[in-house]
Amino acid sequence: MVDGSANGARVSASRQMPGTATTSVQSRYSHSRMKLSVLAGGCALAWTTLSDVARAADWEVTGDVTSQGYDVVSPWGDVVLGRRRLTSTLGVASYNLQGGDFQPFKATYSVQLRMRVDADFGKRDGETTYDPANLTGYVPGLQVAPVDMMYGYVEGRNLLGGAVDFKVGRQYTTNVLGWWSFDGAMARLTTPYYFAVEAFSGFEQRGGLPLSSARFESQGVWRGARDAALTADAQRYPSYQPAALAPAFGIGFESSGLNWIKSRIDYRRVYNSGTAFTGAFAFPNAGTPNSGGFETVQGLRVSSDRIGYSLSASLADAGVLRGGVVYDLYVAAVSRAFASVDVHINKRTTVGIDADYVLPVFDADSIFNWFSRNPAASLSARVAARPTDKLQLSANAGTKVWLTEGDPASWAQAQCSAGGYQSPEQLALCTRYGVDSTSWYTNPNNSLYTFTRAEENRVAHASADLVGNANAMYAWLTGKADVRAMLQTGFGEDATNRGRRMGATVSAQQALVPGIFWLGGRVSAYDWHDPLRPDRDATSFGYVIAPEVQPLQFGKLRVEWEHEMNRLVGQRFRVLALITMKVAP
Repeated sequence: MVDGSANGARVSASRQMPGTATTSVQSRYSHSRMKLSVLAGGCALAWTTLSDVARAADWEVTGDVTSQGYDVVSPWGDVVLGRRRLTSTLGVASYNLQGGDFQPFKATYSVQLRMRVDADFGKRDGETTYDPANLTGYVPGLQVAPVDMMYGYVEGRNLLGGAVDFKVGRQYTTNVLGWWSFDGAMARLTTPYYFAVEAFSGFEQRGGLPLSSARFESQGVWRGARDAALTADAQRYPSYQPAALAPAFGIGFESSGLNWIKSRIDYRRVYNSGTAFTGAFAFPNAGTPNSGGFETVQGLRVSSDRIGYSLSASLADAGVLRGGVVYDLYVAAVSRAFASVDVHINKRTTVGIDADYVLPVFDADSIFNWFSRNPAASLSARVAARPTDKLQLSANAGTKVWLTEGDPASWAQAQCSAGGYQSPEQLALCTRYGVDSTSWYTNPNNSLYTFTRAEENRVAHASADLVGNANAMYAWLTGKADVRAMLQTGFGEDATNRGRRMGATVSAQQALVPGIFWLGGRVSAYDWHDPLRPDRDATSFGYVIAPEVQPLQFGKLRVEWEHEMNRLVGQRFRVLALITMKVAP
C-alpha cells in the first residue's frame, strides 16, 4: 500500500528539465498553437460580447498558468516517460447585466465562462499518431494540447418576483448524486410552500467531444474520438469506444424557507447513444452476423440511472446532523450512504462521528458490470479544537472495512490446494502468484471451478483496517506552520494483515517581505509495508522548496522544487511554476 502524497512509486520526477527535447517540442508547436488560438479566440469573443452588452456591469478576468517538467526513469537509466506540461485556465465573468443599481429580490443576469488547455510538449509523435506499422507507445485519444471548456453559461436569478432562476450552457451540479457536468438548461422554481423544484435537460459532458473532458462520465468505459485511420482499422483497440452524445435529464425537490434544515431528493438519468463494441474479438466464422467484424450495440440505452436523498440539520449552537443515501436503479442496489454528527462542546471544540458506505458502480455499457462487486465502509470519530487564536488541532481515528466473497486470509491457499498444489513450495508460489490454469473457469468438472463456485466458499467476509490522522497548525502574523501525520494498518501478523503505511509531513510558510515575497517549504517521510510483496517495502523521504512572489496586486508567481528519494526508485525531481491572475474593477 503506497501513500500518494510522498512515495517514490508516484510519477513525480525529472532528471531532464524542460528544454532537453527541443526538437520534439518544435515539431508540434504549430499544432498546439492552433489549439491555443481557439481558446484565445473564444475568450476574446466572449469578452467583446460582454463589453458591448454590459458596459456598466460588474466584471472580472481570472487566469492561471502552471508549468511542470519531469521524467520517469527506469532502473537502468532510460527515460520511459517524459512530460513537459503547461496547464492554463482563463475565466471571464460579467454580473448585473440588467444594468442600473443592484436591488434585492429583483431580476439579475450574468454570464460566466472558464476554459482550460492542458498542453504537454513532452509527448512523442508515436504516442498521439496512429501508425499501424509502429504502435509502440501509441495511446488512443491522447492529445498534445486538449482544450476544455470548464463551464460557460448565462444565468438569470429572481425572475417573476423571485420565483424562477435559470442557467443555460455548460454547467456543474453538486448534490448527493455527486459532482457532475452537462450542456443544457436548468430551471428552478421556488414556491411559497417551503419547497423548490429544480429540473434540467441536456447532454452529459464526455471525452472525445469538442471542448469536453471525460472526468464527469460514469466509470468503466474507455471513450474518445476515433480518428479516420483508427476507425478504418476496426480490429485495433475495440475497447476504445467511439464518443457520442449522451442525453440526460433530471429533477430535484428541495426544502426552502427554513434556515435550520435542508432536505433534498435528486433523480438523474443519462443515456448512451451511437455504436459501441460489445466484444474484444472479431467473429471468426463466415456464417455469423457481422461476419469478419465485431458485434456491436446501437441506439439509445441507459448509461446511469440514480436517485438520492440528503438531509442537513443545524441545531443552533448544539451541532449539525448530515446524511444521505443514493440508490442505483440500474444495479438495483444502494451505491452510497453516509451520515455524520457534529457536536459543539464549546465555541472552540467540536467532536463528531462519520460513517460512509460505498458500492462501486459503472456505466451500463461497461464490462465491469459482469463481474462481482463488493462494498467498502468506514466509521470514524474526530475532534477539532482551537485552544488559542493561533493554534488549531484536529484528529480522527476509526476503521475501514472491505467486504469480500470468501476470507482473503485463507482463500488463495484453499483454492491452490483444490487445484492440486500440495508441496509447501508449490503452495507458496501458487498462493502468491495464483493458480496456473486458463481453462478451469469454463469447465464445470474441474476441481478449481467447483471450489470457486461453491457458495460455502464465497460467504461474505469483512476485513478491517485501522486508520487515523492528526493535524496541528500554528499561525502568526506573517506566516504559519503545519504538521500532518497519518496511519493505515491491518490487524494481526503478516499472514493475515494487508500491510501498513504511515508517515508525516511538516510544512511552513514565512513572509520575508509582507505582501510581496514569501518562502515556503515541506519535509516528509513515509513508510509502507506489504506482506505479500516484502521486496517492495521502502521508506521515502522528500522535501519541497517553494518561493512565492506577488509583484502586482492582480498577479502572483509560485515556484516549487521537489526532491523525493527511496531505495526503490532512487532520486526523483520535479519542478513546478504557477502564475495566477485576477483583474476586476
